[in-house]
Amino acid sequence: MGRKRILLSVILLVAAIGNGAASVEAALFQHRRNSAPAKTSPSYQIPHAVYFRDVAGRGLIVRTWVNGTGPFNFAIDTGAGAILISQRVSEEARVARRSERAVSIAGLSGASRLGYPASLQSLAIGDVTNNLPARGEVMITAGLPSDLDGVLDPTEALSPLGYTIDIPQKEFAAFDPNVESLRASRTPVDGAVVAWVREAHGRRPFVMLGNGDRALLDTGSSLGLVLRDSSVSGRPGDYRVRDVGGGQVSSRRATTSNIAIGSLSLQKIPTDLVSGADPDVPVMLGLRALRPFRMRFDPVHRLIEIASDATSRRN
Repeated sequence: MGRKRILLSVILLVAAIGNGAASVEAALFQHRRNSAPAKTSPSYQIPHAVYFRDVAGRGLIVRTWVNGTGPFNFAIDTGAGAILISQRVSEEARVARRSERAVSIAGLSGASRLGYPASLQSLAIGDVTNNLPARGEVMITAGLPSDLDGVLDPTEALSPLGYTIDIPQKEFAAFDPNVESLRASRTPVDGAVVAWVREAHGRRPFVMLGNGDRALLDTGSSLGLVLRDSSVSGRPGDYRVRDVGGGQVSSRRATTSNIAIGSLSLQKIPTDLVSGADPDVPVMLGLRALRPFRMRFDPVHRLIEIASDATSRRN
């Protein structure tokens, strides 16, 4: 009784999918006070670009150092809402808890387990000297798979900087939005610049789809277009899913979908229907849908650029 409860919802698929590798989904919903977009400061050095590995069942993996200790394997997850660190990494890197008062981390199913807010001395990617601002939310959790050391939410790790995730080229880079700002009037060929739609109490990147749905761009998800399964047929899911809170949900493949994001029309998007999930789980666009694209996120001007692989190579 009396334990503080912050609404955190981490979607983590750690069960086998058919006979394939285990898969990871991470999307963290968080209730906290609103904050105005931070302005960049000359004191921030822009980290150099790094390459990541696209690992089946684990996502976009980048070498990461925590408090000078590492390297560790962190998944780049735009939908997380916090930097998540495993208990083992927190012990090895001597990560300090900001409070000994636990909070509840709830999974996709609504089941929950305990986590602890933390603070970092340093966070680096690619090499131990390539430091990130790391001013955002940090949580220690025991719910990650044993072969995943943490989850790197770029918005929380790089704020107030912007960032680029070029999935075809496997490159992750930062930029200063006050110097290289995105503009709605400057739309790339075969791409779009759209509003970064915010939650009431968070900074995760949502976009508006042409059908009026608000969708989370979630690079931590191995699924495609994620929708709630409204079927009452009782058909079993294709995925056996256990989430970070210890609960279970099911997911099944559906026919492909056609969607629009601003001026960008996406055809035959792989679609996954999820059942048994918490009612607050949003529509999501995961890696199966996002792999052909380079995405740039400007948190100051609240814009997101989505460009095709061909446009990425031209630029």
